[in-house]
Amino acid sequence: MLKLAGACLILCSAAGIGASYSGDLKRRVRELRVIKQMMYMLQGEIRYAHLPLPEAFTHVSVRLPAPFGLFLSGIADELKKADGRTLSEIWKAEEQKYIKKLHLTRTDLEQLETLGEVLGYLDTEMQLAAIRLYLEQLEQSLAEAQEQMGSRQRLYQSLGIAGGVFLVILLL
Repeated sequence: MLKLAGACLILCSAAGIGASYSGDLKRRVRELRVIKQMMYMLQGEIRYAHLPLPEAFTHVSVRLPAPFGLFLSGIADELKKADGRTLSEIWKAEEQKYIKKLHLTRTDLEQLETLGEVLGYLDTEMQLAAIRLYLEQLEQSLAEAQEQMGSRQRLYQSLGIAGGVFLVILLL
């Protein structure tokens, strides 16, 4: 009876691990979509409302879910302090605080960091061009993430269950 209970626990935990990895793929796609939405909103605030970056970040931040809204509002707050730090430095610090904990890949984070490096000291047209370039890169990352989600999701779930069955057989 005790062996049966242990076998069930092992099988359930292994299936849970597989489901967790599978869920990470879904979360990455969802997070990339929110970043895409964030960039389109920023682009609109800069292009049509002609807002400076701190105000654009503040306007967009209230329309985004956490941690993305917190990321932009943190940048806006730090920029308004005018303590001599560049946008690039502030962007990196806020990215470490809010965005790094998400399910994004290293490449996703590097692309976002690169955007922060070029955004702060350019004129309006160059800022918009930098956002457009980032959106193109983001589209590629999103397509790749969706493809991975389709192919790997079932794989992770199956491997989790198969690993659990293997462990149960091994321990019996």
